[in-house]
Amino acid sequence: MRIFIYSCLFIFLAVSLLPPFLMIFTSFVPEGDLFNRTIEKTLADFEAPRVVLLNKIRPLKSSLNVIQLENNSFAKIQPSTEFVGLGFSLGSSDINMLKFVCFKIKNDLPVLVRVGFKDIKERVEYFYEQQLPANQRWSIQKIAINPKTLSLDTLHISQLRIEFIARSEIYMDDVSFVNSFPTFYNFIKVLGSDNFGRYLLNSSIVSVSVVIGNIFFCALIGYCFARKSFRFKETLFALILGTMMIPPQVTIIPVFILMKKLNLIDTYWALILPNLVSPFGVFLMRQYIEQLPFELDQAAYADGANDFQIFWHVIFPLCKPSIAVLGINTFVLTWNDLFYPLILTTSREMRTVQIGLALYQKLNVFTWPTLMAASTLAGLPIIIVFLIFEKKIISGILEGAVKG
Repeated sequence: MRIFIYSCLFIFLAVSLLPPFLMIFTSFVPEGDLFNRTIEKTLADFEAPRVVLLNKIRPLKSSLNVIQLENNSFAKIQPSTEFVGLGFSLGSSDINMLKFVCFKIKNDLPVLVRVGFKDIKERVEYFYEQQLPANQRWSIQKIAINPKTLSLDTLHISQLRIEFIARSEIYMDDVSFVNSFPTFYNFIKVLGSDNFGRYLLNSSIVSVSVVIGNIFFCALIGYCFARKSFRFKETLFALILGTMMIPPQVTIIPVFILMKKLNLIDTYWALILPNLVSPFGVFLMRQYIEQLPFELDQAAYADGANDFQIFWHVIFPLCKPSIAVLGINTFVLTWNDLFYPLILTTSREMRTVQIGLALYQKLNVFTWPTLMAASTLAGLPIIIVFLIFEKKIISGILEGAVKG
């Protein structure tokens, strides 16, 4: 029976961890998705009809001669005393994840080969030039490239150029790219595009401010409900708990009108002030403080401390487990909030990361790796905060579950 229970728990754990694992793993894929990773991409194998090849390949001071045999097709380049070759159209491609340029070559005499790129501004730069020995059999040339060393616009490369100087005919086939895997470039691309770094900063400022406000004000209010006696205390506490049943869609209109009259729309204050206190936080802190011995307050009163000093120096330090639970809960809810920031902000500079993630799909060419990289960046702070406060959170939950 115990083995069955452990097996079920393991299966549930694996199922729950699968989506974040797939998301993080896909963010390191250069192209494609998790199950169809494009590590090597063929530019030309010369098997296509000549009309199709002419749309993708441009002769460079030569003509496009394709020899089609029964089992293979390849290009033939005539001898020349100057550089001649082929240019392979890339449209407007980002080559920052490129690691190797590969092609097959057969040459009866030594040949001087050079490889370069042309960007959309018609600038050409060669990164490889080498004398190759004679080889009457097919050989694979695997040329390493570091796009960071190029002065071209590596985000918008329009053509790969492979050129030769030789005294004999040259045969070429299977031109391809090999991308880096795993790659961190997807994260760099996301952070450098469409203010995504600013969205992360905005969410960090708002979330941290809301967490600090909730910890202080909810603890202060919870202390009052737990330690003080005043008229209608239970009624007020019941009203506070009742507000937990009100959906945010109902309160957004009065909140928006209030923020507009205060001229706070599209500011950090509009995102912070309405969330500085939460009914759940008040309930959590009140229940926790009620479990603390009342003799602590009496001893502090005997030493001459006032109410705030008792709260700040005696009660508040003892509430660390419940503060950890409240802090992580508030951080997750604020960080993942999409509705309030969408209504209360108008400029792109004030958007938070969840809105930025939604906009990223619309404003960019949709690719799974970059989208998963953006999602990983959006979820990473929550994971970090949880790992830092994991022990406090667990102890807070356990202590809150045991009375006395």
